[in-house]
Amino acid sequence: MSKKGRSKGDKPEAETDSVQMANEELRAKLTNIQIEFQQEKSKVGKLRERLQEAKLEREQEQRRHTAYISELKAKLHEEKTKELQALREALIRQHEQEAARTAKIKEGELQRLQATLNVLRDGAADKVKTALLADAREEARRTFDGERQR
Repeated sequence: MSKKGRSKGDKPEAETDSVQMANEELRAKLTNIQIEFQQEKSKVGKLRERLQEAKLEREQEQRRHTAYISELKAKLHEEKTKELQALREALIRQHEQEAARTAKIKEGELQRLQATLNVLRDGAADKVKTALLADAREEARRTFDGERQR
């Protein structure tokens, strides 16, 4: 049938009904799609919120770790400083002890040499011989004691 034979109001009712049904179906689909869209939009919003919370939490955790690391570095520095101070004091004491021992040895050697000099000045041969023998014994004893201590 051609269009010329029909007037405007003559459309078959079946065709109108099918168009209306198709229209209704499309509207229903559109409504469903709009509902799904809103649901997805809501999900995306929630995910963004959770993402923001996770970022904030991560930043806070990072700040805590940074503070903890700084605290540990400060403690380590303090411990190193204490250890160095203790080592420095121990070395100073050791040095002072060695200096005192060296001074004592020098003083003993000086006295021994002074005694030998006095004996030599007196000119007595027996005294010299006895003094040298005593010095030799003393020197041998000191050497032996020194080796034994080491």
